[in-house]
Amino acid sequence: MQVSVENTGGLERRLTVQVPGQEVRDRIESKLKELSKQVRIKGFRPGRVPMSVVRQRYGKQVQQDILNETMQRSLQQAMRDEALRPASAPRVDVVPEHVDGGDLEFSAVVEVYPEIEPIDVGGLTIERPAAEVSDEDVDDMLETLRQQRTTWETVERKAAAGDRALLEYAAETAEGRVPAEGVQRLAIVMGESGFEALEQAVAALEAGASSDIELAFPENFREPKLAGRTARTELKLVSVAEGRLPEVDEAFIKSFSVADGRLETLKQEIRNNLARELKNAVNTLLKTRLVSELLKARPDLEVPDSIVRNEANGMAAQVARGEGETPDPRVVQAFMEPARSRVRAGMLMGELARQNKIRIDGAKVRATIATIADTYEQPDEVMQLYYGNQRLMEQVESSVLEEQVVDWVLENAKVTPKAMKFQEVISQAAQPAKPA
Repeated sequence: MQVSVENTGGLERRLTVQVPGQEVRDRIESKLKELSKQVRIKGFRPGRVPMSVVRQRYGKQVQQDILNETMQRSLQQAMRDEALRPASAPRVDVVPEHVDGGDLEFSAVVEVYPEIEPIDVGGLTIERPAAEVSDEDVDDMLETLRQQRTTWETVERKAAAGDRALLEYAAETAEGRVPAEGVQRLAIVMGESGFEALEQAVAALEAGASSDIELAFPENFREPKLAGRTARTELKLVSVAEGRLPEVDEAFIKSFSVADGRLETLKQEIRNNLARELKNAVNTLLKTRLVSELLKARPDLEVPDSIVRNEANGMAAQVARGEGETPDPRVVQAFMEPARSRVRAGMLMGELARQNKIRIDGAKVRATIATIADTYEQPDEVMQLYYGNQRLMEQVESSVLEEQVVDWVLENAKVTPKAMKFQEVISQAAQPAKPA
């Protein structure tokens, strides 16, 4: 087999492969002989079908199958011989139909991963969050748990701060009425909705009363047809409910699967959960900062367009699923640059692992799955789910490898501690990474 490689620009390579024709013809003949012993054709005894009949009936299909098999095998061998790392499946230009009397020659285009020079992390400077879970953080979470168990009692008065107001509305826009028929229902907690103009209008109403007002809807309003628009709105206050927080008594504590019903035990459970959350948030921030430094060091790293396109499609599909729609090609295009940064970051992290022979630690994978399972009521079932699902296992393994890369970098880069509060770390970790 002879192979030539041409750089056609960027990360695309054209491979021209030549396979001796006699080798292909021998394989075709061997396959036909094998078929002659297996096929059943009316008028002939099994295993005694003449080769001329087999060739006439199956020759064309067998030849095409052998050609396809030979091309796929030859391409894989050619890429190994030429040390190419394909980022996508090769695209054969023209599929030959026969090799009568000559050699099999074909060409294919393949996109490859870039060659990345050794990454020196010794010059990187990374801030490491230094935070711990305080008693105040535990008390804040306990209060949050109480608020989540709030019970609501209807009251006969105007809505005040902290009350839950149940509303009905219909709005008129230039495009038409929203909703087209009937009314929409909406519940807000006064002082917490972030829709100040609406809260002011509600505060002026008695339960059961209505008003007709001009409302400027916020950009993040849940109804897309009204988000960021001003519309004439018919508004009705259906009811007002006052919240009642539960007492932190034995019944409340046991509702969180704390068998002994003691407040100290519940607080320890809260502290443990917050510590796990803090650890994950610190890892997220460290990864974000590491990726940022890597991208600064390799701002022009070329990445395969096919992988970027797949990533952009995935990002757009995720948004579309949230909105119940199919991704629009224009939306996919809008995600191309963020996708390119994400692919570039992932490639640099993977290259760090490859260059420094960092392998996935099986023990850490098992520990991670156990930690995830411990957050559920039936941990054994969750663990079985993960070990039986390849996609979930790959997600955990990828996450563990990234953690290992971050840990390795922290041992070899310049790391400076930065004092932070628990909530500050959580908040920063939740923010989307800024594209480079």
